[in-house]
Amino acid sequence: MKKIIRALALLIASAIISGCTDLPDSSRTDSSRPDIVPVFSENSEITESNSVPENSDVPEIPEKTEPEYVSWMLEEKVHEIRIEMTPENWNKLKSAPYSKTYFPANVSIDGEVFENVGIKTRGNASLYAAVEAQNLRFPFKIKFDKYVDGGNFLGLDELALNNGGDDYSFMRDFLGYEAFRMMDGYASCVTFFNVYLNDELRGFYVGVEAIDSSYLERYFNSHKHNLYEGENNATLQPGMSLKCFTQKKGSDTSMTDISQLIKALSEAPLGEKGEIEKYLDVDSALKMLAINSVVDNRDGYGGLFAHNYYFYSVDGKLVMIPWDMNAPSMSAYTDVASPTIGVYNNSHINSRPLAKKLVAVDEYYAIYLDYCKQLADKLPELKEKVLRVYEMIKPHVEKDPNKFISNWTFNNQFSTGNPSGVVTFLSVRYTYLQKRLEELKGKPVPNSVLNP
Repeated sequence: MKKIIRALALLIASAIISGCTDLPDSSRTDSSRPDIVPVFSENSEITESNSVPENSDVPEIPEKTEPEYVSWMLEEKVHEIRIEMTPENWNKLKSAPYSKTYFPANVSIDGEVFENVGIKTRGNASLYAAVEAQNLRFPFKIKFDKYVDGGNFLGLDELALNNGGDDYSFMRDFLGYEAFRMMDGYASCVTFFNVYLNDELRGFYVGVEAIDSSYLERYFNSHKHNLYEGENNATLQPGMSLKCFTQKKGSDTSMTDISQLIKALSEAPLGEKGEIEKYLDVDSALKMLAINSVVDNRDGYGGLFAHNYYFYSVDGKLVMIPWDMNAPSMSAYTDVASPTIGVYNNSHINSRPLAKKLVAVDEYYAIYLDYCKQLADKLPELKEKVLRVYEMIKPHVEKDPNKFISNWTFNNQFSTGNPSGVVTFLSVRYTYLQKRLEELKGKPVPNSVLNP
């Protein structure tokens, strides 16, 4: 009888799961293109996780598994993307690249064809580099569900293709996101592609998992809450225009959660938590500040432009998510005592209240330094991965007909004789941080950081 009850329970649970799956986001449907037929990966699945007490008669439900694209992207391999656009749409795209307008295209990835996906230009400095070089080597974004409701590649709905316009090593995205992965942070997956457009090789690209529905489902089991991208000058200072954020998802467009965080940061006395924890997932922010400091990423919140990060609202708190890791300066001696780095180094921490108010709290600063130490200890391992991937991508980069640099310049990025190269940075940074973090251990944030 007990076995019969368990079997019935399993059937009921399965029926409930299959009947309660989220419906596709209707906002992705393009009603102006009724001719489009949905394209799905045959391996796409939705699974749920649930926990049950031991010795319970309730059947155990398998834990949620990561989508197939994760292991596909993390495999150390160079893939091939072929993009097919009509001559009319290609001419429109290349004649107005800064408009960043989506156009329909057919895309094949390692031979698997996806019809009616959206493609547009992306980026800032990297897009400018392509326009100035007049080589049509644009950075692209591919959105599989732009015109096809539920369209995806192995579960992935959006892919960014970086052209190396501001990263001559083609390695800094890999290095940055791998650092977040080593620290169990919110890391996008990274892989590499030879990209063809209308059968012509455009060049070697770095592919990055975009912050979209599949990414949010992977980390947060939901993609419908408020998602904001921090644009230039998203400093979180009092009086900051909320237009410095672009809302990507969420039905509540008031941006009240951003306003509440700005207010909490402003009103928290220096050295005290105030109500910061009520509106901010502090751990995600401390981890981001620490990782960016260790890899010397000067293009995030703590850098000169205070951009290239996302907030996602989870249980009433904003979680900080990294984005665009391809432009660190690679200065091995940048001090991690301050989580703000850039042209003015510590002097602009006063205009980065999220950084200043967090590190002024002794408990938070200790966590920040601990994250710095954890990653610093992993730099030799990270260096080994970088060198291994370099050997893998080297022949592809060297055959790239449109890259912005010479083969010598690319290979010099990995020479131990280049003081500003990737390999030298990782070696010297490790040695420097072992000493510097020991000096900072157990101490409050230096007054020179809070009052530069």
